[in-house]
Amino acid sequence: MNAKPAGNKKATKALDSSSNKGMLYTVLALVAVAVVVLGGVIWLNRDGGQATPVTFGETSDANIELTDTGVIAVGDPSAPTVQIWEDFMCPACAQFERDFGGQIASAVQEGEVRTEFHILNFQNRASGSGEYSTRAIAAMQCVAAGESVETFFSVKNSYFAQQPTGGGDLSPDELADSAEAAGASEDTAACIREVENGDAMDKAEDTAKNAQRTAQDVIGRVSTPSVAHDGTEVDWNNPTWLDEIISAA
Repeated sequence: MNAKPAGNKKATKALDSSSNKGMLYTVLALVAVAVVVLGGVIWLNRDGGQATPVTFGETSDANIELTDTGVIAVGDPSAPTVQIWEDFMCPACAQFERDFGGQIASAVQEGEVRTEFHILNFQNRASGSGEYSTRAIAAMQCVAAGESVETFFSVKNSYFAQQPTGGGDLSPDELADSAEAAGASEDTAACIREVENGDAMDKAEDTAKNAQRTAQDVIGRVSTPSVAHDGTEVDWNNPTWLDEIISAA
């Protein structure tokens, strides 16, 4: 008979068992690494670690300033400055945008005026989520940080044109889609989609509180829309108010 020695079988079994265990440990280690990496990605996304977060003080266009208090100042710093207080859920503000938005945008782009936008959120209560005004502030800060003056005004106009009514709302995705349709980049849209993660909403809330303080300081009340120039309230019901400011410069 040509039977193999019993010792060889035992040795082979032992070798196979050791090899299998080694492979198992390797697979388990790779799985563990994958879980950690995947978990890190999920954590970053949930914690606001998107690729395009807003940092106050940093913008792509030199003619847009996003101050450390959240004010969005647009235009040549040497031009006469107009301050505007508005709320993206305010119907009168939407009408103000229809009446003067294009004229303001043109004047800014032609270097005739600089505009500071102080955005409030006291109309949150009129939205279905109870936080639309704050969400819109955060979205516009994404736009201010990453876009040109022209695109900023285009998105701003689109947000007022699509203002929710009757307890309506727009989600971050809907605001991002609207911004893209108005010319914003994919990076800006990604920033807007993530505004409810991280600290974007907290920054927007702080922005609104600061806007309330400045409105009280400059015009003596919190009301939207309101306009001021050189520390004095402007009667925007006068259709030539902006022309008068420009001509007096």
